Amino acid sequence: MAPLSKLSIKRRIRGLGVAVNRCESDVATLVGTVLRMWCKTAFPGLPKPSLPYSKALADEPELAAFVSSLSHMTFLDATYWLSSSYAMLADEGHRRQLAMYFTPASITDGLLDDLMAQGVDFGSQTFLDPACGGAAFLAPIAQRMRTALRKRGFTSLRLLKHIEKHLYGADLDKTLCILSRHFLCMALYDDIQETGYVPSFMVHVANSLTQLGPVLGTVDVVVCNPPYRKMTAEELLPLRPVYADVIEAQPNLYALFITLCVRLLRIGGYAALVTPTSFLSGQYFGCLRKFLLRNTDVAHIGMVSDRQGVFIDVEQETALTVLRRRTEEDRTFVKANVSVVSVTGQYTNVGECVLPNAGSVWPIPRSVDDVVLLKRAALSRFRLSDYGYRVRIGAYVWNRDKRPKFESLNDARRVKAHTAMPLMWSRDIVLGGIVRLEDKPSYNGEHRFVDLGNKRHTSVVTSPCVVMQRVTSNDQPRRLVAAAVSPGVFDAYGGFIGENHIVIIEAVSEKPALPPTKLAKLLSARTVDRYFRCISGATNVSAFELKQLALPDPRALIAAAVGGRSMDDAVNVAFGLVLGNDSTEHQTVRMSQCLD
Repeated sequence: MAPLSKLSIKRRIRGLGVAVNRCESDVATLVGTVLRMWCKTAFPGLPKPSLPYSKALADEPELAAFVSSLSHMTFLDATYWLSSSYAMLADEGHRRQLAMYFTPASITDGLLDDLMAQGVDFGSQTFLDPACGGAAFLAPIAQRMRTALRKRGFTSLRLLKHIEKHLYGADLDKTLCILSRHFLCMALYDDIQETGYVPSFMVHVANSLTQLGPVLGTVDVVVCNPPYRKMTAEELLPLRPVYADVIEAQPNLYALFITLCVRLLRIGGYAALVTPTSFLSGQYFGCLRKFLLRNTDVAHIGMVSDRQGVFIDVEQETALTVLRRRTEEDRTFVKANVSVVSVTGQYTNVGECVLPNAGSVWPIPRSVDDVVLLKRAALSRFRLSDYGYRVRIGAYVWNRDKRPKFESLNDARRVKAHTAMPLMWSRDIVLGGIVRLEDKPSYNGEHRFVDLGNKRHTSVVTSPCVVMQRVTSNDQPRRLVAAAVSPGVFDAYGGFIGENHIVIIEAVSEKPALPPTKLAKLLSARTVDRYFRCISGATNVSAFELKQLALPDPRALIAAAVGGRSMDDAVNVAFGLVLGNDSTEHQTVRMSQCLD
């Protein structure tokens, strides 16, 4: 049987949902029934799973088809898809609360290989996953522990008891804990069959953020794909005293889990984490970055190359990070090795990067070529402020603003609006273009003007400026989509209001280093866009990251742009990425020169 595609498997999981509704059952019973059907044929010597079972569900054809699919997968892929079926079919509110998105086997294997390369010993050390979900880490760790112990001559009984005492898991969801314990028995099935000994694996229902105090500072290795979502003020209240050093504004749940993982480690212990990349650069992860550099060595960062290929139903750029716990010490920076990781778990080393310890963004190369760029950009002290511009975000939120709105200027005049101000939308911005703002919107039913009333509003942009799309998508080749605003907009209307999906870079100097048309071209240059990708860990183009965007010396850039040289070439010359003399104008500086 040919391997099923991800789409085909998801289709079969949706079929399971139909069967659950038909039988008026629930998802926990569905998973328990599928698990028992699978074990009956593939692991007949194990005790029956303790999850609920339904004979009516077992008779449904969708379950038989899904169990058949599991039997044609590798064991770890099958456990991933059974766990994922529980997450996909669970109540939406429950799924979001627990943020149930599990790690594919290819990613866990790559990360565990990374731990082995760092010197982790699967035959002697203790392992803990504080958000174990469906045993995505626990099951492959158990298999690696068995392999290591076999090489040391352990009998089946002795290795089972060793793993039982050295492997731990915790999760908030009872069903997932039961599922994880049974997956561990399945992973060690041959040894259980041989000995008749069924380990009582220590996988418990717990709130890891509050209930793991007794083991802080004792664990050899922590592995975790932490839940990620914004936290509410109510749930943060009891956690603030414990996590005050990393909490900023409205933190993401995974920031607290990263902190917990580090605190669980003994000095010299390792944490291996699967997380979004936003902690590498996000404004409200600044305290977390300081905490990590104060308490850990960042041994390795793997940047997953395809953000659509890791978690089901989530478009999320992903980082695979290995940290080594160290004695607390304030340092100005650390160096970290970086790799690009394919969705099949293959690592390609791209070099070393410097991580500053000031809460600022961490520039992380996404390719080998980026290493050279980052080293050259690190020498530049120039930012947008040095060009005479400041960054702000559009203030208009269309679905919250209650002021009168109009599709055209004539409509506003017809009702004698007090101050009809034009709106700038993200779709008005075309890379490298000039935004003119016609009297009517490009899309039917979209309003172009808003009545501000009699008050003067600071949200109105009245200075020469560049505007950028604030949100990008996978199908856009550029992260920075910038255009200059035509002077005619200010002549005709006196200014405009930006919708909150645009970034406004406005002149604060009467004579900025570059006019908006030239600045838009600078921000549209491939090298600048590439550098921004290296300092941005989210799809949003944030003001925080833009303010830290390294740019060439404006005087060097202007000098390099003479003679009809394109902005792309001028940026490279000004950054020192190519030599500027006539005979070698387009030669790239060799990496060895940049690393000296």
